[in-house]
Amino acid sequence: MGERRHSTANKSTGKKHIDKEKGKALPRTKGCSSADEIRLVRRRQSGSFACVAMKVTLRTLAEKCGLSASTASRALSGHPNVRPAVRAQVQAEARRLGYARNHLVGSLMAHVRAARTDRFLGNLAVVHVASPEQPQPRPMQQVMIDAARARAGELGFRLDVFSLDPAVVSAPALGRMLRARGVQGVVFLYSRLTDAAQGFPWEHFASAEIDYGSLSTIVHTVAIDHHLTLSNALARLRGLGHRNIGLFIERYKDERLLNKWTAAFRSFQEAQGNIGHAPLLIETTMTADAFLSWHRKHKLDLVIGHVDRAVTWLRECNIAVPQKTGFFNLNWNERSRPCAGLDLRPELQGTAAVDSVIAQIHRNERGLPLDPHTVMVSGRWVDGPTLRRSSG
Repeated sequence: MGERRHSTANKSTGKKHIDKEKGKALPRTKGCSSADEIRLVRRRQSGSFACVAMKVTLRTLAEKCGLSASTASRALSGHPNVRPAVRAQVQAEARRLGYARNHLVGSLMAHVRAARTDRFLGNLAVVHVASPEQPQPRPMQQVMIDAARARAGELGFRLDVFSLDPAVVSAPALGRMLRARGVQGVVFLYSRLTDAAQGFPWEHFASAEIDYGSLSTIVHTVAIDHHLTLSNALARLRGLGHRNIGLFIERYKDERLLNKWTAAFRSFQEAQGNIGHAPLLIETTMTADAFLSWHRKHKLDLVIGHVDRAVTWLRECNIAVPQKTGFFNLNWNERSRPCAGLDLRPELQGTAAVDSVIAQIHRNERGLPLDPHTVMVSGRWVDGPTLRRSSG
């Protein structure tokens, strides 16, 4: 006996559901919608029918909006080359259909396309926030910028550098300039705690900062893990036989980093011990007189700080370095002479900041995050001639 042929018309459209596999019209099933996103499938064993929701694809979304798939994709990612009205239309339709981008697949395809061609994906910016003490990026910050630009290029983005000097341009005006240039993501570089970025139109950009621009963290941040980096160094210096260690630092450097160096040093003194109890030397501007007076008073066998002129000051007083007193640079990257110290990995900080911003772009995230996170980078020990290699 031949198999019965089922045919049921959709009351609203007059269309029939067709079994594409067998070329037969399928019956309506109770509870099924007539929307395009619903189809009927035959259960293999029982021969009955069931409603199954079809997954909404990018192509489906694009067809609903009367656009190409590539335009719909750019609209979902907030690309500045797509008109705001079109972006709003696509995003509203995506919400209506319940469409969600698969960011893992998107990232994978971006890498696949990058391997095939030098496709340009967008513009990024590094914004150096100028200050009276530092109108231009420091050499260490230039290393960050160079690394950020190289990483952006690897991922298909172009990166340009801008300056935010409140005496020349306001944060809102800079934001308008960046938008006019099609910039999608911004990395801020600071030289001190400041409110210079107040009024910046964060809602239009993916963003991150290197170090800290304010007491309250409002964007994703990349920074050195000051506490762990200095604690590990102090333990190693103690292992070399140093028992009376002092830390000296200029005030603005300590404050710019939220007092992280001095807090780590004091913590090690109290909790780990066996490095002496010399007080911190904190000066607005470090001078030879202040440094030498502090050194003599506390009979230090090792000094830690940013100012490597201290080596000259010690030797001018016939204090042999490193035989009598060693010197360890808190920021080896800004040294002016050969010395031992901490490499603060500026190239890794620049790379991590760009990775953070591009990841936000791929996830279509703009504006200030509800929960800013911080990527911590550990500094590296660098040997040098200002440090003795063993006790004695």
